[in-house]
Amino acid sequence: MRPVRLFFLFAFLLTWSVGGIGLVVERWTPGSDPLSTSSPLYFLAAYSVSLVGVVFTARTAGRDGLRRLCSRLAPWRSSPRWYLIVCFGYAAITVMALKAAAWVGSTATAMPHWSVLPGVLVAALLKDPGPLGEEFGWRGFALPQLLEQYSPLHSSIRLGVVHTVWHLPLFFIPGMPQAEVFFPLFALGVIAIAIFDTVLYLRTGANLLLAILVHLLANVGGGLAVDAHALNFFFAAEAIAATLVVAAGGLSRPCYPNRRSGHDSG
Repeated sequence: MRPVRLFFLFAFLLTWSVGGIGLVVERWTPGSDPLSTSSPLYFLAAYSVSLVGVVFTARTAGRDGLRRLCSRLAPWRSSPRWYLIVCFGYAAITVMALKAAAWVGSTATAMPHWSVLPGVLVAALLKDPGPLGEEFGWRGFALPQLLEQYSPLHSSIRLGVVHTVWHLPLFFIPGMPQAEVFFPLFALGVIAIAIFDTVLYLRTGANLLLAILVHLLANVGGGLAVDAHALNFFFAAEAIAATLVVAAGGLSRPCYPNRRSGHDSG
């Protein structure tokens, strides 16, 4: 099996098995909360994809690969304009989704003022393990591997589908936000994120910090949608934005990192 397929296998096994253990413990021990934020099981499940990604990077590229992976977190790796593009782009997506939700009577909170955005993002990064817990795997290891074999669009769709399926158990757990949303729209939203991240990877020298920022902004924007209908609008807005990016040629003439860089970074 290719390394990326093994990565997917182990990422699924670790996350789903840890989550499954937590659910079994909760059922056998009423009143316990094994997947709460104070539980080691919670952090193991939340950071499992990045953990597997780092392990596979070490196995396939050694210490040099780990150093290159860490170097992709350097803020100066790409122009400041890309950070502005990501922030303003997701602000536009969120505003469009919230406005559409309000038109049909769905519940959504107001957009925070731009001046408090840095504090909001820092607080979200500390509270939400998703961006750091996943992106060292999805975009740190898997995306470079996929781009060695497939086109940017094909790689994005493949990674987006895998990422969507990885979330699948959450749709069957009562109380989780995913349990109430429309699965096809959720899938389109995740694939949209994969497209955004592939464009950024190819045009910013494989900047991993931007992928973490995209994931963070997607979670913050989705968090402003209080009910499932508003959240569905958010996923639809992401899908529309990704379609426009592809139609505008965002993936058709990419500035690839050279082959060695793309391979070694994963």
